[in-house]
Amino acid sequence: MRVDISVVVLNYNGKQFIDACLRSLAEQTYDADRFEVVFVDNGSSDDSVAHVKTNWPKARVLQLTSNLGFAGGINAGVKFSKGVYVALINNDARAHPDWLKQGIAGFQKSQDVAMVGSKILTLDGKTIDYAGGALSFYGHGFKVGVNEPDEGQYDRPGETLFASGCALFIPRDLFLEVGGFDEDYFAFFEDVDLGWRLWLMGHRVLYEPSSVVYHRHHGTADALGQERERFLLERNALMTILKNYQNRTLDTALAPAMMLAIERALTYSSVERQNYDLASPEMAPVQDPQNVSPMTISHLLGISEVSRQMPKIMQKRAFVQERRKRADSEIMALFQESLRPNIADPQFGETFAQLISQTGVDKVFRGRTRVLVITGDTVSSKMAGPAIRAWEMATELSRKHEVRLLVVKAADITPKTFTLDVLNDATLPDHLDWADVVIFQGFIMHHRPVVGESGKILVADLYDPFHLENLEMFREDDAGKRNNIFESDLEVITAQLRNCDFFICASEKQRDFWLGQLAGSGRLNPHVYDRDPTLRSLIDVVPFGLPSESPIHGKNVLKGVIPGIGENDKVVLWGGGIYNWFDPLTLIKAVGRVAQDHPEIKLFFMGLAHPNPDVPEMRMATQARNLAEELDLVGSHVFFNEGWVPYQERSNYLLEADIGVSCHLEHIETTYSYRTRVLDYFWAELPVIVTRGDALSQLVEERKLGLTVSPGSVQGFTEALTRMLEEEELAREFKLNVGKLRPELTWGQILRPLDGFCSNPQRAADLLGIDRTGVRISSRRRLIGRMNAAWEEGGPLLVLRRAAGYLNRHLINRHRLG
Repeated sequence: MRVDISVVVLNYNGKQFIDACLRSLAEQTYDADRFEVVFVDNGSSDDSVAHVKTNWPKARVLQLTSNLGFAGGINAGVKFSKGVYVALINNDARAHPDWLKQGIAGFQKSQDVAMVGSKILTLDGKTIDYAGGALSFYGHGFKVGVNEPDEGQYDRPGETLFASGCALFIPRDLFLEVGGFDEDYFAFFEDVDLGWRLWLMGHRVLYEPSSVVYHRHHGTADALGQERERFLLERNALMTILKNYQNRTLDTALAPAMMLAIERALTYSSVERQNYDLASPEMAPVQDPQNVSPMTISHLLGISEVSRQMPKIMQKRAFVQERRKRADSEIMALFQESLRPNIADPQFGETFAQLISQTGVDKVFRGRTRVLVITGDTVSSKMAGPAIRAWEMATELSRKHEVRLLVVKAADITPKTFTLDVLNDATLPDHLDWADVVIFQGFIMHHRPVVGESGKILVADLYDPFHLENLEMFREDDAGKRNNIFESDLEVITAQLRNCDFFICASEKQRDFWLGQLAGSGRLNPHVYDRDPTLRSLIDVVPFGLPSESPIHGKNVLKGVIPGIGENDKVVLWGGGIYNWFDPLTLIKAVGRVAQDHPEIKLFFMGLAHPNPDVPEMRMATQARNLAEELDLVGSHVFFNEGWVPYQERSNYLLEADIGVSCHLEHIETTYSYRTRVLDYFWAELPVIVTRGDALSQLVEERKLGLTVSPGSVQGFTEALTRMLEEEELAREFKLNVGKLRPELTWGQILRPLDGFCSNPQRAADLLGIDRTGVRISSRRRLIGRMNAAWEEGGPLLVLRRAAGYLNRHLINRHRLG
């Protein structure tokens, strides 16, 4: 029968513990025929081996001739074992009857789980010995919950940096493939090193509290003695960070780690501090310094040993770094104790705090991810939606992270909390090299494939489904051009869906839409699902937001300023541009009707000319102006701002308005849209009138923020405008409800999913280890496939016709907003 699990028990002169350990294994509820016990003796001088052979004959014994340490002994035992999985348990521990059953079940939770760590309690079961792993930036590992009473506070399974070598599970072949435990450690932190290595190589380590082991605490340290323990702790901690940090992190961490190691050497013994005047230039002895602490010598020898072994350590570092699939920033949240000093001495604590502050360690290890935001829109004092979104995103994320915003043209505004630069091909590689996470909109990855090929964690902002917009945008163009644009849009969208790690969209309705497209792109696969069945770690909702500060009225801009708008008039505000998917015509007709009974109504369009000069004037804008002139409303009841209101000045217009409106046509773009201008109305606490059919109109109805009207209904808008003007109590109720909603929609609130991702960025589970150059390769393969199909269908003429169409689409895209 196949052996599922090999339980490896490492022993060194532990005859007094063996029976309790092996008896607990014999009492496991796991099928006894499906696991074996491998007893590895590490060159014991007692009669442990004879005792096992006599009393536990089912155990397979591997007798080593000398003590190879924990790492060497375990590695030998794993090679000797036969199981699909290996389970480790210390010889001075005993297992709960369900230990094996619960531990091995952890691998069923996700395909990328590589190690499962058990919950470890003291022998009496009352106190915690291990409930997860933590790590300091200088390489010292800590056991979560150690010495705390076990009161169920650590009974929730989850990810952890490493499993304790006292009790863990790992696939045998994987253990050998990644190099097993580092045999140069002998004892201490081998498990830290292995768990960290597994994470870097794209695997996951889980803590499973239902798999329980009881352990005699600190047995290894007692056996080694304090001097040997201190030597190994300092040496192994430095070896661990030298092997596993990527270059940039190591550049920051190594020097302070070395200095703290020396400081610990002196702190553990006060003899040297007493014997020397350390502040004197000659470090003159105050008294006879003959009593040098053996503890200090052990510390310093451990540091010195790292220097002696550097060539060997660098070879091991190369092994790890060549197989790296995760950046340090992706797993730093698992450290938990990265800035924890491991000595309670006040003087050491003061030195520690100063050192990490002055060297920048605190910035690196306090979750300050380097976030690069890229927009293809124009960021300036006059901004449209995409630029506003990028600007506010950079502003909010910079509260916790280092942020750079790249824009297509030099901006005339200066940020206070992040860096702003112009997007160009010469400097983009340097920005990408700096970044941990790249957030982009629209056509950025299409126009600049280096973004997709950078190997960075990619976040695609899908709040604007431009392929749906363009169905309406180019509706009146010829069929050939429309088909080319559609195919190009689909190719751009598909490349993002297939190759990005995280996606954000504007509403739950949009999320459902994008989940469908992701499913069609093969991204809703077992790897992604096993990591998070809710799929929130793949795509989450980040709508448009509001400033946390209330708008301020700095100057009069409408009432009593624009000819035709009096101080007591009622202003209906259209807060943005007029695009082809909007319906200003219905609104203008309604205003014309209402004006007959309410001459005080004034409709003001805030912008006609888009601030991005690459965006042409829309057909609908021309039609709106022509209709208002035909109805003789221009200058009396309908007003057009021929330019664009500066972003920081929009509050003046909003606060002088009485009603905010959004009117759109009935088509697919509307269904999945998120009208950002309506958010500005909420910011100014304006009651609103909006067309039904999108996410925000549903919110208006649910929260009683205003009135909704059927698409294209002139009569509906006429009645809604009349009610809002005549029923002052109703308008006040709407305004009050909008004020209650506003705090829920601030940028700080709505960006939480993105901020959470940036705090612990991870490659998508199904993209770990994938070469991102595949973005371009797959595109070429699809093109070749299309050309082959065209040849079979219509010969060389059809190939030329379709190739010309392909070229035309890409030429169109080169001149579009991206």
